[in-house]
Amino acid sequence: MKTKIFNNIFSNTYAQLSLAVAAIGGLISDEIGQGYWVALLIAGLLFCYALYDEKRNIKIYSQMNLPIPIVFNISNPADSKSALTTLFKKLKSEYPNHKENLEKHFNIIENDLIFKYDSDIFNEQRFVDFLKISKHNIKKLEAQTPNNVHFHIVYIGPIANAILVGTLFGTEGVTLYQYSKSSNSYDTVLTIDNRIYKEGIDEFKVIEKKEIGKIGLDVTIAIDMASHKVALSKLGDNIVHLESKLGATINKPEDFIRANQEIYSVINELQQDVSKIRLAYSMPVTLGFLLGMSIQNYWNIEITQYTAGEYKPVMRNLNEIQYYF
Repeated sequence: MKTKIFNNIFSNTYAQLSLAVAAIGGLISDEIGQGYWVALLIAGLLFCYALYDEKRNIKIYSQMNLPIPIVFNISNPADSKSALTTLFKKLKSEYPNHKENLEKHFNIIENDLIFKYDSDIFNEQRFVDFLKISKHNIKKLEAQTPNNVHFHIVYIGPIANAILVGTLFGTEGVTLYQYSKSSNSYDTVLTIDNRIYKEGIDEFKVIEKKEIGKIGLDVTIAIDMASHKVALSKLGDNIVHLESKLGATINKPEDFIRANQEIYSVINELQQDVSKIRLAYSMPVTLGFLLGMSIQNYWNIEITQYTAGEYKPVMRNLNEIQYYF
């Protein structure tokens, strides 16, 4: 710790101010022939406070679950840097100067915290490459910090890719944010620091499950959890329809968790008996992200995105994604 304090002390604002006071005070005292001890005293007090400030920062930035804000922007014109600034502002009360301290203590800069994809979302190989690079860079962020981190995540983009980006996270603690038109900002939706979001259930409380047609080796799970309904007529005959009992929107963190538990339970049960699952959905991106965290890349699941009147595959088989180079 002493080495870190010594290495960082001269980048501390108070230490720089103390040096400036000593230098300017010396020049003034030379001119008037007295008073240099006053400048030295002030400079000394400022330097002592700089040492205290650095010691406090090192203690804060060596703790468990250090917050790391990150933004995923998938083929969306929204301002990623503005979203990142919002995250830093939300952390400001507990972590003042967080952006500067991440750079000073861990060499983490703004560009390290923005994950931007500008290509076609239906270009499967290109998006897989993006996921692999993102996974590598997330692990790099974790390696640059001394203890466990807690990611504060803004996701901007299509729901299908929200599921895929969610697969990058599984054991990490995360806080998820979602854009709110009423506040024109990104509001906290829920915080996850355990595996409760994929625990088993003994009854359906927030969704109603229906089977349409004969369930064979291939099945489509249609998830209706928003005001815009899934176009069931576009999905063929073998459908498991999951419809919300919560109404058009989900607001409470516990409802997001419960909805995900019930959806995940259906997928987990089906994957044991079928060869392939196809997902079609109308739901908040936060729920999609949470679902991705749950299913990871373990099973043969096709991820689709509704476009031009059809459910087009974005990822044909999650099981084929391997997060290594």
